[in-house]
Amino acid sequence: MICSGAFRMLHVKSGHKLEEMEAILRRAAQNHEASILAVSHLGSLLREHQPKSSLDVVSFTVCQADLYAALLAADVRFAMVIPCRIAVSSTGEGSLMQSISPRDFCRVIGRPDLERLAAPLEAVLKGMMDDAARMEARAAHAGAADRSSGLGATEEQVSARATLPQRIDCRGSKIEDLAGTGEHDAQGG
Repeated sequence: MICSGAFRMLHVKSGHKLEEMEAILRRAAQNHEASILAVSHLGSLLREHQPKSSLDVVSFTVCQADLYAALLAADVRFAMVIPCRIAVSSTGEGSLMQSISPRDFCRVIGRPDLERLAAPLEAVLKGMMDDAARMEARAAHAGAADRSSGLGATEEQVSARATLPQRIDCRGSKIEDLAGTGEHDAQGG
């Protein structure tokens, strides 16, 4: 760990190229009973505003719900840092994975007594990054292919962008019936 401003950072260097890291981190997350909720290609966003930028970075949003519940119950301010993110940037010889230390966040909010709850989350993040650095790229791609060979897409492969809202409310009423387009409507204009 290195100290960076107010937060200590977890960091792990990898020999893998940035393009390989999504499949590798998904496999590492699965090995730690976590999942990748979102992948944000921030380097391309930066190049939209600064075309000469050569910075390439991808942010992975990691979910480990079992560990999050205890932290949120203890102090709602943990919502500022969870779900956790792992930033992966391209380096000359591979990539660098970085994340904020959950244990250090306890000290920042004045709750060092919660470090025992944050320690397992930090261990999962560090373990995922360490596993990803050691994992062979081919094995990660094979694991991703195994998951995608079933019927349809998995939850993490589906984008909710531009989806239609649900047409049935929580009581089972169809929106069309509530809107007055059902059989009980009067005929005519």
